[in-house]
Amino acid sequence: MPKLISNHRPLELVFVRHGESEGNVAVKAAENGDPSFFTEEFRKRHSSTWDLSPKGIEQAKAAGKWLRENINGGIFDGYYASTYRRAKRTAGFLDLPGALWNLRDYIREHDWGNLDVMTDEERHHKYPDAMDKREINPFYFAAPGGESLADVLIRARVGILATLYRKLVNRRGIVVTHGNMMWPIRIIMEGILPEEYLSLKKNKDPQDKINNCQILQYARINPKTGKISEKFSWFRSVCPWKLNPETDTWRPIIHHKYTNQELIK
Repeated sequence: MPKLISNHRPLELVFVRHGESEGNVAVKAAENGDPSFFTEEFRKRHSSTWDLSPKGIEQAKAAGKWLRENINGGIFDGYYASTYRRAKRTAGFLDLPGALWNLRDYIREHDWGNLDVMTDEERHHKYPDAMDKREINPFYFAAPGGESLADVLIRARVGILATLYRKLVNRRGIVVTHGNMMWPIRIIMEGILPEEYLSLKKNKDPQDKINNCQILQYARINPKTGKISEKFSWFRSVCPWKLNPETDTWRPIIHHKYTNQELIK
């Protein structure tokens, strides 16, 4: 490995979304016209209790296999996971050698408040004004009693990334989290602006899709030359159970700063 330069940043950070959960199954079915999974018993449970589906377990195992084969034998210096059941179970099924996981509540999913455990049809019926506001700008929208994605971003920065930077200087770390935490991580690590995030979500490019067990890998190590940069300069996004050579490739991170002229356009 090349000689490390003096730096306060981790060398490499990996983020994994949990595998398919009971909630994912229920929501997808409802979107296709079948709300039968939203039973009375299901509605009385907090979403933190949702377990992995059988498919989700297989996705987690596939993610673990990919990690062991592609990132330092699956060995990290720090292991972190959300306290939600589907994330904890995903971390376990990764089966990373010698892993000792730190469970942290700040890694949890986006809090949907009063809109949690509810189909979109019910949300529009019970909270029409709130749903209209969500359409105006989903990044800054906060559900009644919940948080906006902008709020989650702050939690990602001061909770997850601050911890990783403090604990893993020039080392490797892995975090198992949730879909709506993966996007704030991307926004921070890649310097994506809110309007750029909304455009990426709208365009639905397969390269930017966050599937269950999607892996985001950020590195200061140039994947071609091995040279170590001061900042995180490379990333790749991989779906381990649906590998695609065209979208799984490394991409450079451009750390953009804006001129006066750019700001007043």
